[in-house]
Amino acid sequence: MHNSHRRWLVVTWLLLSVVMVLIIYPSSQKMLDNAIREHLRAHLLLTLDESQFGNASSRENDQKALQRIGGAINAALQNLVVTHWFAAQKECAVRLLRIDDVAIDNGPFGHTVSLKLPRNQMQREIVVGVSCAPGWWLALGSACLLGLLFLAINFYLPSPLSRAQRHWFNYLLECGYSESEASSAVSGSGASGRDLLPIQTDCLERLHDTQLRNFSWALKVASDARVAALDENALDWFLLGLGADAASMSSALELAASEDLVVIDLKAMKLHIHGLRVPMSRTPLFYYAWYAMRRVDGDGWITNPASNRPDAVLGQQLVQLMSRFEGHAKAINDLQRAGLKARTLDQNRSKIKDDIVAALGESLAQAYLFEASKHPDGLHMRYRLQVESSRIRIVS
Repeated sequence: MHNSHRRWLVVTWLLLSVVMVLIIYPSSQKMLDNAIREHLRAHLLLTLDESQFGNASSRENDQKALQRIGGAINAALQNLVVTHWFAAQKECAVRLLRIDDVAIDNGPFGHTVSLKLPRNQMQREIVVGVSCAPGWWLALGSACLLGLLFLAINFYLPSPLSRAQRHWFNYLLECGYSESEASSAVSGSGASGRDLLPIQTDCLERLHDTQLRNFSWALKVASDARVAALDENALDWFLLGLGADAASMSSALELAASEDLVVIDLKAMKLHIHGLRVPMSRTPLFYYAWYAMRRVDGDGWITNPASNRPDAVLGQQLVQLMSRFEGHAKAINDLQRAGLKARTLDQNRSKIKDDIVAALGESLAQAYLFEASKHPDGLHMRYRLQVESSRIRIVS
C-alpha cells in the first residue's frame, strides 16, 4: 500500500469516526428526551390534579401543593434513567424544574425538556432538566469497528490506481498483460514516473520483457534520475552492465561512465574494452594486439596475403610478439615454418569477433572490430581496427 493511500484511509477513518459520534450522540439524546417526556406525561397525568391549577379567568395555581408534589416527583426521578456501560449517555440526572409558573428546582442542568399537560381547560407547560455524561466507550468502540471495517476493505479490495498508475496499467494491457497481471505489476512498482524522458522511455522499452513480466523492475530502473542523465551510447553500456540483475545498477552506471578505451595487457593477457573485461584466448588476443599496434604506429592496415603465398615478414612479426609474451608453441612453430597464411588471419579475426560480440553484444561490438577495404593493387583485401589510435592502450 502506498503512503498516499495510507494517509487517505487514516483521514477518512478519522472523519467518519467524528461523523458517527456527531450522529450517534444527538440521536441518543433525542431518544432519551422523548422517552423522558412520554414517561413523565403519563406519570403527571395521574399525579397532578385539576384542582391544583387555576382556570382561564383566575390563573392562580396552588403553589405549595405543586411544590410539594414536585419535590416528591424529583425524589422518584433520581433513578429514572438506568444506563449500560456501552450506552451513549451515562450517569443521567433528571429533575422537574417547573410546573406551569411554579418553580420546583433551580439547579443547573445540561439542557431542558418541555411538554404540555392539559389541566383545567388549559395547556400547562412542564419543564424538566436533563444532565448526562457522554459514554466514551461507545465512541471508542464505534471507531474501532470502523477501523476494522477499513482494514477488511483494504485487505480484500485492491488499492485505487493513481493517474500515473492508470497510464501504465493501460500500457501493460496493450503489451498483452491480463488485467490482474497489469494491476499487480503497477501496484508493485509504485509507477511514479508517467512522464519519462525519451532516454528513459528507451531504457524501459529495452528492459521490459513481456515474457518475464518484469515491468515493475524495468520502470524502477528507467525512472532513476541517473538514467535520465545518460546519452544513447552510455545507455547501451549501462544496459550491458545491468543485465537482468537490479542489484548491479551502481556498477552498470560506473561502466556507462567509463572512459572509452581499448586496453590490452600483454603481461596479464587480458583485454578490457570501455572498462569491461572481454574474455579472449591467448592466440586471438595476440592477433588483436598486433592489429592494435599497427593502428597506433600507422594507418593500421594489414593486407591479407595471397591464398597460395603466405607472408613470411608478417609471420615473423607475430612470432616475435608471441615469443616475447609466451604464446602457444604450436602457433609460433606454424608461423616460423610456413609464414602467415590468409586463412590464419581470417580465422583469428573471426574468433576475435565472436569473443567481442559475446561480451558486448552485436551493436556495441562493431566499434571495436575490423573494417575492410580493397588494397590499392585491387587484388587483395586489407583490414584494420576501427578504434582510433588515441583510444588504444597496450601494456607490454
